[in-house]
Amino acid sequence: MSRVNVAMKRPEIFTHEGGKASKANPVEQLRRSVLACMLWESGFYEEGKDVAKRIEELVAQVRPEEAAAIARLARSDYKLRHAPLWVVVGMCRAGGEHRKLVGETLSFVIQRPDEMSEFLALYWSKGKVPLAKQVKKGLAAAFTKFDEYSLAKWADR
Repeated sequence: MSRVNVAMKRPEIFTHEGGKASKANPVEQLRRSVLACMLWESGFYEEGKDVAKRIEELVAQVRPEEAAAIARLARSDYKLRHAPLWVVVGMCRAGGEHRKLVGETLSFVIQRPDEMSEFLALYWSKGKVPLAKQVKKGLAAAFTKFDEYSLAKWADR
C-alpha cells in the first residue's frame, strides 16, 4: 500500500536569537537589506559594515535588471540616498552584464548634485581606481539634470 502525506525533512534555519526562519532567495535578501537599512549604521543584530558587505555580495548574485530595479525603487519610492548608490557601486564591482546598466541606473539614482561626489567617494572607498566608462556616462547624464542654481546651492555643503 502507498503512503500519503509523508513529512519531508528540510534543513532548519534560525534567526540570530534562535527563532525559526525561512530561507529567502538572493533577490529578496537584497531587497530587504537595501530597503531596511541605513547604510553603515549598526543595528541591534548586525554591524553596519557587514550590511554593506552583504549588499555588495548579493548584487553580484542577482540579475543586473533586478539590482537596478531595487536601486531605483530605493531612491524613488523609499527616498534612500546612500543605499541605492552603494547598489550601483556593487554593480560596477560585479562587472560583466551588471556594468551595462550602471550608466542609466546611476543617472536615475542621482537626484541631487551632492550625490555625484558621494557616489565617487563610495566608488573609491576601497582605493582609487579609474572610472569605468558606464560610470562616466551615468555621471555625465546626471550632471545635465542640474542648473546653475542647484549646483551652487549644493557646492557649499
